[in-house]
Amino acid sequence: MDHLGSTFRILRKERGYTLKTMSQDIISYSYLSKFEKDESDISMYNFIQLIERLNMTTDEFLFYNNIHTRKYQDLFYKISTAYGKNDYLELQRYMQEEKFLYEETGIIYRRCNSIMIAAIIQDIHKDFSISQSDVDFLVDYIMKCSFWTTYEVSLLGNTLTFFTEDSLLILMNEVHKRLNEYKVSHKNTRDLIRIIQNACIVLLRKQKIKEAHDLLLSTEPYLKFDYYFEKTRKLFIDALLLIGEGKRTEGTKKAEQTIEVMKVMDMNLAQDYQKELRNFLKRL
Repeated sequence: MDHLGSTFRILRKERGYTLKTMSQDIISYSYLSKFEKDESDISMYNFIQLIERLNMTTDEFLFYNNIHTRKYQDLFYKISTAYGKNDYLELQRYMQEEKFLYEETGIIYRRCNSIMIAAIIQDIHKDFSISQSDVDFLVDYIMKCSFWTTYEVSLLGNTLTFFTEDSLLILMNEVHKRLNEYKVSHKNTRDLIRIIQNACIVLLRKQKIKEAHDLLLSTEPYLKFDYYFEKTRKLFIDALLLIGEGKRTEGTKKAEQTIEVMKVMDMNLAQDYQKELRNFLKRL
């Protein structure tokens, strides 16, 4: 479930309950406060008791939560649109709005949103930089979440390029662990495979051939027969690995063959990978 705590906080305040009156005889004041900031989970038993105190059914609460969650999906869409247009000023505006909301509410995911947008700005504006404290905060948040929802997966996917090599490898090990232990919703499995593949490309840009090879290998147990897109991307990364290992002619030929397949899937995507191949060859 996405952001149950922050949704609960909105409904509690709308109904005129204080933290003290809401938590009484159910859960501690401090623990409810952490739950509302999405810093802690609570048991299903306590959660149901709290919902009943709001005079709501669980279904009604979850329905409201879904509407509330769409706001963040809308934010991701706006960010993606601005990024596609290289609109630095628009991205800055979104970042400042999220910073302000974090300062006003203290809700953790608002700070995460602002850091994520900062990472995207840094990707298109090289003079812009993110503080190490923000990077550390985001890593800490992602690692401490007991179960990754679509939000955490999107957060990670949008911030790969600003992590150090060590942090990136730690996070990718965590991705693999969660895939293996089913600590992520089924619908996000493919997204995590794509994140690992993106991380492989980031490592290859840094000439970390062995690390990229080992990381790519970790995705093989999860590549189902109908994951055509992910399998095609794997072929492309395999080709870059060949080039990185000194087999330039063979690797280039395989990469170009894969790009031809990508043209059938998505011409814009194929052009992006053609550019990735050219840049990779230039760096060697």
